[in-house]
Amino acid sequence: MDLNIILWGLFALISFFLLILFIPYRLAVSGNIQWMAQDKSGNSHIHLGGIHRGISISPFPSIRIGIGRFDKPLFSFSLPQNKKPNHKNRKLKKKNKSNIPYIKIGMAALREIHFDHFLLNGNLGFPNPMYTGIIYGWSQSIGRLIRGRKVDIVINPRFNNQFETDINGRFRMKFIPGKVLWQAIKTYFKFKK
Repeated sequence: MDLNIILWGLFALISFFLLILFIPYRLAVSGNIQWMAQDKSGNSHIHLGGIHRGISISPFPSIRIGIGRFDKPLFSFSLPQNKKPNHKNRKLKKKNKSNIPYIKIGMAALREIHFDHFLLNGNLGFPNPMYTGIIYGWSQSIGRLIRGRKVDIVINPRFNNQFETDINGRFRMKFIPGKVLWQAIKTYFKFKK
C-alpha cells in the first residue's frame, strides 16, 4: 500500500514537472521613463507566465514581486532596499578562451526563444535641437526599416531647448523551457566530445 502511494506520488510529481517544462511561457518587459526638467520618474515591470497571469516583478522604483493577475495580483510583497553600498573587494575576472563553448550553448538556446512584440513610443527632446533631430531621424529610419505587426517605433520630437522625455516601451517573447533546455544540453554534449 505504501509503495503504491509513493509510486503515484512520484508519477504525479514527474507529470507536473514535465507539464511545467513544456507549457509555452511569455516574458514581457515594459517600462516608462519620464524626465521633465528636474522632475524624473519612471517604472518598469517584468511579467513571466501567460498573457494575463503569472509572476510579476517590478524592479524600479522599488522591488515588488506579485503572483496572479498582472494588473491585480493575488499575492504580492516588496523586498527591503539596501541603503548601504556594499564595498567588498572584487576580484577581476580573467578572460578565458574556454568561454567560447558556453557562448555557442547560449546562442543555441536563444534560437528556441521567439520574439513576439516590441513597442517604443513617446516624446523626446534635448537641450540642443540638433541632437533631437539626429535621434528623431535615426528612430524614423530604424522604425520604417523594421516596422511590422510585431515592431512599432514612434518617437515624437520636442524642439523646446530642454531635456524632456516621456517614453513607453514594451518587449515580449515566447519560449518553452523544455525546448530551450534540450537545445542547450544537446549543444553542450556536442562540444563535450
